[in-house]
Amino acid sequence: MMCRVLSPSVLFFRLYPLSTNGNVCRGITKLPIMSNVENQRCIDVNSSDVLSTRMAQSHAASAVNESLNRTGALPLMESASAEVIQDTFEIPSKLAPPVVDDRAALPFNQIPGPTILKLWEKYWKYVPLFGTQLFSSLLINRFSQGRLHWNRNVTPIKYLFNKYGCIVRLNGPFSGDIVMIHRPEHIAEVFKQEGDTPIRSGIDVLEHYRLHHRKYRLAGAFSMQGSEWIAFKEKVHKPFNKIDSNSFRKLEVISEDFIDRIRKIRNRQDEVPSNFNEDVTRWGSECFFTLMFDKKLGFLEATGQNSTSEPAIFIDALTTAHKYLSRCETGFQVWRFFETPFSKRLFAACDAIDGIIGKYIRQVQNMYRNRSPLTHTNESSPILEKLMLDPRIHPDDISTLLMDMALLGVQAMTNCEAFLLYFLAKSPRVQKILYEEVVSVIPNADSSITEEHLKNMPYLKACLKESLRLRPAFPYLTRLLPNTISLHGYTVPKGTFMIMASQITSQREENFEDPEKFRPERWLTNHADDDYQECSYLPFGHGVRSCLGRHMAELEMALVTAKLIREFRIEYDYADIGTSFYMMNVPNRPLRFRFIDRD
Repeated sequence: MMCRVLSPSVLFFRLYPLSTNGNVCRGITKLPIMSNVENQRCIDVNSSDVLSTRMAQSHAASAVNESLNRTGALPLMESASAEVIQDTFEIPSKLAPPVVDDRAALPFNQIPGPTILKLWEKYWKYVPLFGTQLFSSLLINRFSQGRLHWNRNVTPIKYLFNKYGCIVRLNGPFSGDIVMIHRPEHIAEVFKQEGDTPIRSGIDVLEHYRLHHRKYRLAGAFSMQGSEWIAFKEKVHKPFNKIDSNSFRKLEVISEDFIDRIRKIRNRQDEVPSNFNEDVTRWGSECFFTLMFDKKLGFLEATGQNSTSEPAIFIDALTTAHKYLSRCETGFQVWRFFETPFSKRLFAACDAIDGIIGKYIRQVQNMYRNRSPLTHTNESSPILEKLMLDPRIHPDDISTLLMDMALLGVQAMTNCEAFLLYFLAKSPRVQKILYEEVVSVIPNADSSITEEHLKNMPYLKACLKESLRLRPAFPYLTRLLPNTISLHGYTVPKGTFMIMASQITSQREENFEDPEKFRPERWLTNHADDDYQECSYLPFGHGVRSCLGRHMAELEMALVTAKLIREFRIEYDYADIGTSFYMMNVPNRPLRFRFIDRD
């Protein structure tokens, strides 16, 4: 059975605020002050003298903490102990590798976590199927979205880490235990264990759709695991990591069409309509069909706005599928036994997407049917042709791969571009610097942009990285542990499902100075990447399971952003845009930007 990402919340937990402290290190990164919370067992220094002092403090504080636990005063002690350490422990001026406490690892059942889950586990284990689904349904979205009603600046998952420490066990009515982590060194340790055949979570409802509804031979690339995924990626990764100059020029034309579209839909105050996010999706979809099929369907043209047109049908199906994919995956999974209203709408939308993609796949098949089997593609051939002419790739796998790219890849990229435009609109200073860089590289507004031009725009790249740090497409990474490991002083057994809160990692003060601020300059230092701990920034995943379309997404976003900044000054005058979690980060407010023509 495929592992699933279950998103527990703190709806039923009794939570208390926790005070934390930290000092700035190197002006960019920060190292944590090691508060003596119950599960704090790592020492972040190299000095043996300091190590001895710290261990003594830790043992002493633990005894006091045990007493304070009974009185409910533990949070006060945590703040106090942090102050004691701050007075006696000097933060090093350079990142040092963690020195792990060599005491015997504590057993797995001592990893802290919400005790309410243990009660659920005790009673719901007698009804494993519906107990698991009920549990996951109750706990799902609150894990990722929403705010604590008494502290609107803290999300539930951040509060879990603040309360229980940097490693949290969720032992509910599951087939196995779940452990959540956020510290870079812990995430790196998990990745070190995965080897060449990592196992991550899949999307159950998509697997069900393809195997049972469409009767495909396989569930698709996204659901592949282990050696099967490795073999498949080796066949397809090359076409996705090389965009020729001809295709790049076509992407530039799409960006220019997007600019024309903005000029047509904005009002007299230069503001675009509240459904502008749909236009961003149209831009991303046009890029997708151009690169995959060498087809320009007209998503941004007037004909593409007609409800009966193929572009309009595709956009409607894509939006509907994304909506009900999240609802089916995170609620009761009764669609496993009979069709539900949500699964019916999801499957109908997926059928529409599959039908349009299948139409163009058949066109390519017919085009090559009468050609010599020795026919070779060239650099300017669309990606679909390169895949079709590879005898190692089954046609059904191509269809499911392209559907995954449309359903998950296009939506993820367009959401990331929307957040980037938002951050630029809210940061006039950053936008001004970026505009000056674009103009310095391309003085003439009518000149074409090449991939070489983009390479000469480091500030543009920094803006993109900073936006992805704050709003990555997917806020969590998952792995199934292949080996038993010692993590943060606890034994974590083989088969444990690990949830790595990578977005939390990139937004914690011990990893980045002023983590909530949009500051592209943090990526411009000569050794910026070396200044950050390994695995503190993972917007595209890690290793062999990293995003297949990363190169395309970064290129498309950089190109359209450069073109937009060259033409417009972007403003936003409404409430802050946060995130909603629908299998990925989605803007929770309309993108009511003002696109003001530059003189």
